[in-house]
Amino acid sequence: TVKATMDAVFDDFTDMKLPAPVRISMACCLNMCGAVHCSDIAILGI
Repeated sequence: TVKATMDAVFDDFTDMKLPAPVRISMACCLNMCGAVHCSDIAILGI
């Protein structure tokens, strides 16, 4: 999932299209792994 996510958003980060710094995290659960609780975009697996 990391490669697929970075392939999808890589151009946005390199072209500076985003309005501010963005933190993306990926985790398998909501139990604070991957710092999901303090990220701008969180991708959770089930």
